[in-house]
Amino acid sequence: MLTCPRISLDIGVTVRLLRVSVARSAPLRVAIVNTDQIFKDSRKLKVNDAKGSTQLSAGFAFPVADLIQTFKPETWEDFTEEWAVSQEQKYKQVIRFTGANDMGLDILGFWTDALFKGQWDVIQCKRYAVRLQPAQAYVEIGKIIYYSFIGEYPPPTNYYFAASKGIGLKLTKLLTKPDELKAKVIENWDTACRMKITDKHEIPLDGDLLNYLDKFDFSLFKMISVAVMIKDHAKTVFYQRRFGQAYFPPRPPVDAPPGAVQPTESRYVEQLFEVYSEKLKKQLNEPGQLSGHPELQQHFNRSRELFYHAESLRNFPRDSVDPGGFDEIRHEIYHGVIDTYGMDYTNGYARLSATLAQAAQLSPNCNALCIRVQIQDKQGLCHHLANENALVWVKKDA
Repeated sequence: MLTCPRISLDIGVTVRLLRVSVARSAPLRVAIVNTDQIFKDSRKLKVNDAKGSTQLSAGFAFPVADLIQTFKPETWEDFTEEWAVSQEQKYKQVIRFTGANDMGLDILGFWTDALFKGQWDVIQCKRYAVRLQPAQAYVEIGKIIYYSFIGEYPPPTNYYFAASKGIGLKLTKLLTKPDELKAKVIENWDTACRMKITDKHEIPLDGDLLNYLDKFDFSLFKMISVAVMIKDHAKTVFYQRRFGQAYFPPRPPVDAPPGAVQPTESRYVEQLFEVYSEKLKKQLNEPGQLSGHPELQQHFNRSRELFYHAESLRNFPRDSVDPGGFDEIRHEIYHGVIDTYGMDYTNGYARLSATLAQAAQLSPNCNALCIRVQIQDKQGLCHHLANENALVWVKKDA
């Protein structure tokens, strides 16, 4: 059973994607999204209340599915467009058609860069006071048949009805029985389609158009449930911006560090050996030299575990928070420990220990990823900072 995420009534801001005007006989607004670029661009968007958007709950919890039912039509289209972008494994590009002459197209998901020359899907946004009924779907089906018949575009691979209040039982049944759906469209053409496909002229169902409809594959007409859309949308950068809370699955166990020190961790490891050398008053340069010093051996192993714990936070989950979320947390940790780090200490080991102890006490809240931050991450971020020389444990004589 799928359970919808729940949110606070303290709702975050709405994402608005770019709309570009295209010259046609009537204004047609199109939003084109390249899924390889969308996550880079999202960092430029601003949130009015970042702290509020990170809190899991504050007051009465409200199901997202119920909230969606209050959306205005344009907001439902925004949400559906964001959902389509979440299907990046399927869609190479997402294009949004909005306007009087949209030819029955709302949100388009193209499987390849070939666009209409390759496979492509339509996601038709519907927002009514009740669940979507057959009479409301017939005209949309008629548009796809007519405009593909006259060559405006080829038939889509899939056509999904996405209704904010769901699909009614009668339409659901028809969408599972393509032959019955075809018969109903033919039966209701004159009342549902003939005068409504375009306001320029009537579209009678006869001759070549009737033959075309009869051969048309009605199995491509399908539905997408609101619950599935919420589940997918919750894993995107848009979710926290729209609903004030990001969805994160539980973090998986953190893998043990690799046996050998990797080039990516060379500087903080070098700093650890500077600390150990100063403490023992003899030069140490590599892990094998710690075998006679079990306390330092344990400290070294633990430090590497902390570093990789924070590294796992960097990679978790890449698609559920704005790019840069990890860096924001690291920046907040830096400012939280810098005064402790800057105090006078007898040696680098004392400075390192005090700084990590201070990091463990911090509660970063700069973005929604903070809800998954653990003590090991906060201390590991100190080693990340040392790896970049933002923190230097052993102070050299001037």
